[in-house]
Amino acid sequence: MRYIKLLLIIKFLLALTISITGAKANIVSSDYVVKSSGIKIGEFNWIIKIEEEKYETKISLKSIGILSQLYSFEGEYLANGVFKNNRFETRFYKQYWKTKNKEKIVEIELNRSLINLFQDPKEEEYSRVNFSEIIDYYDPITSFINILNGHNLEKTIDGRRLYVMEKSILDTEGDFVIFIKEYRNLWADHKRNDLEKIEFIIKDGVFLPIKINIYFKNRIFKLSKI
Repeated sequence: MRYIKLLLIIKFLLALTISITGAKANIVSSDYVVKSSGIKIGEFNWIIKIEEEKYETKISLKSIGILSQLYSFEGEYLANGVFKNNRFETRFYKQYWKTKNKEKIVEIELNRSLINLFQDPKEEEYSRVNFSEIIDYYDPITSFINILNGHNLEKTIDGRRLYVMEKSILDTEGDFVIFIKEYRNLWADHKRNDLEKIEFIIKDGVFLPIKINIYFKNRIFKLSKI
């Protein structure tokens, strides 16, 4: 099965085999601490589960420390889909983000083309993009996983923007940077995000990165595996 081939390629050495309703699932999970300017501001958990030729992945994020008293936040990003032709394909994606004053939900259904896009609060502006042209796009987490699995270019939709993630190798150790390119807003009222690139530091034999550095124009967020 292609699923078994994938496991051999990416060497899920951290995989934990557990029994779920009689079937076996392979799970990879990593916890990270998030820092900005050397100060701890959050905790980040990333989990991937693969069962047969289906996958689920979730990222959870929450504020910690002194700054959380001034600006608390929590977020959850979920995606699931299928593994076909050596690529993970999104079928459903949900993004939840909450601060003291705001709460946002985005849900996307995909099957190569865009099936449905839900937002709460609802977007009132007109669309800048013909939704029928959104083909072979994946959610951000699935795009990351595909790049970790050896792909170099991923068309990505997050519910508010379209962009391309492009992988560039940093060194012989396998560390790499993902550059954000071909950025387009779905809606007229969304300005360009300041996100420039994401750096992944890899350790041999470990699928998920041990460090993730997220570069914005005016600040850097550093995630280190706990």
